[in-house]
Amino acid sequence: MNKETGYLHATDELRKLIIEHPELPLLVFGGENATDAEHLYTVCGKVSAEIGEFLDYEIPVDPTPCFTSREELKKYLENTVTDERSRKQCMDESEPYWKPCIVLYVDN
Repeated sequence: MNKETGYLHATDELRKLIIEHPELPLLVFGGENATDAEHLYTVCGKVSAEIGEFLDYEIPVDPTPCFTSREELKKYLENTVTDERSRKQCMDESEPYWKPCIVLYVDN
C-alpha cells in the first residue's frame, strides 16, 4: 500500500512551465483552504499552473481586485460601474497593462 502524500510531485506541471517559459513572471493565488489559523504555513496538495495573463493596473476601486482575464474584468465592471462610458474607458485604459505570466493556484 502506497502511503506517499503526493506533495513532492504536486508542482511537476509548474516546473515544466517555468523551464519552457523562464522569461515569464510567476503569480501565485492561494485558495481559501490554503492555510488555517493554527499554522503560519501549510503544504498545499491541490496545485495547478497555467500560462495566463494578469492585469498589472489599479482600477479606481478600493480595494483593487486581481484580474486574470479581460472577461473577468468586464463582468466586474458591469456589476460595479453603472456608466457604460466609464466601463469602456476603464477597459481601454487597462489594455496595455495586461501582462503574460505563469499563474499558480494552490489550495487544500
